[in-house]
Amino acid sequence: MAKVHNLAYDYDEFEENAAAADRDIEHKKNTAEKGFFSIKFMIPCIIVGLLLCAMIYGKVQISGLCAEQTRLQHELTELEDNNTSLESELAQKTSMTKVEEYARNELGLVKLDKSQIEYVEVNNEAVANVIEHKDRSVFVRIKNWFVSVLEYIGL
Repeated sequence: MAKVHNLAYDYDEFEENAAAADRDIEHKKNTAEKGFFSIKFMIPCIIVGLLLCAMIYGKVQISGLCAEQTRLQHELTELEDNNTSLESELAQKTSMTKVEEYARNELGLVKLDKSQIEYVEVNNEAVANVIEHKDRSVFVRIKNWFVSVLEYIGL
């Protein structure tokens, strides 16, 4: 059979322990919230954010340079095509038949026949003689000596 007794209990100890436990829990909650926004957490976040911004800026710069390279490549191709067409036009205008036509029609020139060619004979073997001047200054002689030495060396 169960004991039924009417003794009084002291509940003050239980209330103090419960209040202390509530304070500990509240204290722990506050430290967790402060830890999330602490300097130790914010500095790496700022560094990571700055690195991401630097990477994005680098990608934007690379994209701009690639676009400029594509534009310049297109311009180069267009200029090369123009150069090819101008070269072919020049070749057409300077072909031998065009030159002969221009000489015949515009200038009134005609081709020589073989009967019109005259040959001239020269009696002397040497057509031109190089004459050295003997009245050179000392400086010109020294310069010529240096030039001849350099030619002998092969420079």
